Amino acid sequence: MPAGRPSPYRPEHADQARKLCRNGMTDREVADILGISPRTFYRWCGEHDDFADAVRVGKDRADERVERALYQRAVGYDYEDVKVFAGGAKGPVIVPVTVHVPADVRAGTQWLRCRQPDAWSGKPEPEEDEDLARRIEEGWARVQELNRERAIEEAARFEQRVAEGIAAALAQRGLS
Repeated sequence: MPAGRPSPYRPEHADQARKLCRNGMTDREVADILGISPRTFYRWCGEHDDFADAVRVGKDRADERVERALYQRAVGYDYEDVKVFAGGAKGPVIVPVTVHVPADVRAGTQWLRCRQPDAWSGKPEPEEDEDLARRIEEGWARVQELNRERAIEEAARFEQRVAEGIAAALAQRGLS
């Protein structure tokens, strides 16, 4: 039997934690409401399977609610409402209306990034290694060919300048 004072844990704490997590509370907030430290909260999760399961189930339900809300925002939705008009002597006139909330592109993009991260991550798809290697080789071959052409052109210009220099020197000495 472990030494020290007995744990204040009771099975009803699991139900309370599930409800609090379902409503979107953080671990720290749940611990505060239960009157325990966050360290005790995590210890209870490790020591009491029913408590850990209740926290997980509550968080899953909260995540599902957010997921549904994000999905509805992404695709757009309609809801019923009422408009109240001043009716004069008879009092206000209440008219039922259907309000349309249009689809939100950012919500749709966020939804798709979470559901299909490979296709919607926003990162360019990497090229195939074989294709990349082939393109590098082709580029290197073009660079080498251009360098050869430039060397030939420069050699021709150099020969022409040397010939012109020699002709000018000969002409200056009257030997042309």
